[in-house]
Amino acid sequence: MYRSTEIIQSFYQLNIPKEITRRILEIERDIMYKNSLYDWMHLSKECKQEKVSRFFYEDNHILFMRDIEAIDGDAEKLKDYRKTYHTILKSNQACSNHLKQVKY
Repeated sequence: MYRSTEIIQSFYQLNIPKEITRRILEIERDIMYKNSLYDWMHLSKECKQEKVSRFFYEDNHILFMRDIEAIDGDAEKLKDYRKTYHTILKSNQACSNHLKQVKY
């Protein structure tokens, strides 16, 4: 037997009108629907995050290992690497801004 049928029978035994029973079931159905949507969205976010972390680790692991080997635990080399990456990011941003302004 379905849960809603059991609820209807229980409310009928308590002499609760059908309209109230239907309204209660509608409210419960809406709450369950919203909860299931929340759960699916949460699972979807976790799956996307897992895919991103897997992609990030698998594809960029070798590159990062090379960077770590090049730094070799030296703080000065780390500062130089950070400056290099910062200048590359700035130049990429400048090129991006320039391309946004170009009209074809």
